[in-house]
Amino acid sequence: MSAELQEQALQVTWKTTEISAAALKTLIKTLLDNKGRIEHGEQSLKKLNIQNRQLESVKITGEDMKTFRRELKRYSVDFSIKRDLSAGNYTVFFKGQDVDRVYKGLQKCLNDLDIGKKPMKEVMQEAERKSSERAAERTANQKERSPDRGRDER
Repeated sequence: MSAELQEQALQVTWKTTEISAAALKTLIKTLLDNKGRIEHGEQSLKKLNIQNRQLESVKITGEDMKTFRRELKRYSVDFSIKRDLSAGNYTVFFKGQDVDRVYKGLQKCLNDLDIGKKPMKEVMQEAERKSSERAAERTANQKERSPDRGRDER
């Protein structure tokens, strides 16, 4: 009788080990499949809320939103940006645990503005204006050239 009980106990132990191994295998497979789906950086407000963290927000005005986005990504902040169309302002939502990193990003953006960097939009407009001036100069120079240019006059 004790031999039968020992055999039954061994079978139960073996089955629980198999179930545990199968569950562990499924868990590892699920984690590996979802590894690339974990989002960091800019994301929707809904996905940010799903992470069950307290959200903080900052209202920002400005043309330099691209610079601020770049700084937030550089500091690995999970954030969401909503634009108020009537006022033209932006509200940036982020996790409460990232307050220090957002503060650093804001400081960096403000320092860049204080140094004298222009907003990206102005830089692009100035570059377009200069390139069109150079193109106009080139066409004017080509019209002034004579057809005999480059020939030896002997």
